[in-house]
Amino acid sequence: MRKISWFAGVAFIVVLVGLIYLINSRQAPSKSEYKVGVFQVVRHPVLDEMAASFQRGLTSRYPEQVKFDLRISDGDAAKTEQIAQSFASGNFDLVFVIGTNQAQSLVKKTTTVPIVLGGATDPLAAGLVDSWERPGKNVTGTSDLSPVGAQLDSLKEILPDANRVGIIYNPSEDNSKAILAHFGRACADKNLEPVSVPVSGANELRPTLIAVVGKIDVLYAPTDATVQAAFPSLIKTANEVNLPVFNCDEGTVQKGAIFSIGFNYGDLGTTSADMAAAILDGKEKPSDMPIRLVGKSTLYFNVEQIKRFGLTVPERWQKDGKGITR
Repeated sequence: MRKISWFAGVAFIVVLVGLIYLINSRQAPSKSEYKVGVFQVVRHPVLDEMAASFQRGLTSRYPEQVKFDLRISDGDAAKTEQIAQSFASGNFDLVFVIGTNQAQSLVKKTTTVPIVLGGATDPLAAGLVDSWERPGKNVTGTSDLSPVGAQLDSLKEILPDANRVGIIYNPSEDNSKAILAHFGRACADKNLEPVSVPVSGANELRPTLIAVVGKIDVLYAPTDATVQAAFPSLIKTANEVNLPVFNCDEGTVQKGAIFSIGFNYGDLGTTSADMAAAILDGKEKPSDMPIRLVGKSTLYFNVEQIKRFGLTVPERWQKDGKGITR
């Protein structure tokens, strides 16, 4: 009887170990190769770094397994649709998307390919997810929703007399519509007057800026693809008409914005890679993964541009911020 009990115990342990193995194997499927798409709106140093950090993050996990297919639509609507269709029908294990319009196009074409957003400003407002906490679809990822309240507080420190704050954006981008609404609410909270400065293309930047001289005191240049792609031209004209510009990332401060408070986009790419790895390993589903924000933001300021406009670097900035010279 004891012998039977002993054999029964051993059999139970063997069955239990087998079940655990099966469960773990389902959670972490082994593949010889992962085919991962990277869908980017335009070439831009900030966006390029996000894409590169995402690829580095996945490569460090799957040195021999992951194969990337990077495609850039250059902000062209027809090209966006063509690339989205190729990703939807190309047997990809996952697609990393940088650009709200690009994500919207891809979401319309597939409900099965996992999609990880790279810095989508407001994925809920763009119709990409059901909620921030539980996306409910084949989409998850990161958001670069700017800390506009903190940016406007810093604006008051360096330009205390500024009241009319322009925001330049392309109305055709849903991403920018979300930023505009967020910006308007933040200005109301700070007793500032928001002034919309719409442009439909880079060729409109110069005449538009000249037209708003005297109507705004300072200009906010958000994470709008049209604006960011033409940022050097925007700064050149803004300097000519003596209009300070502030923004939301380090790269644009290097190019001439007087200051920014924003995220490191490399960190957004790394966080997105962490989320993608959890999906590829079978540990998480996009529908259940909350949209993530990078918690840490940094104040950057351009020392030369601040001097150019006859301004003084606030004492707090010297202590808490990062000065940049170019």
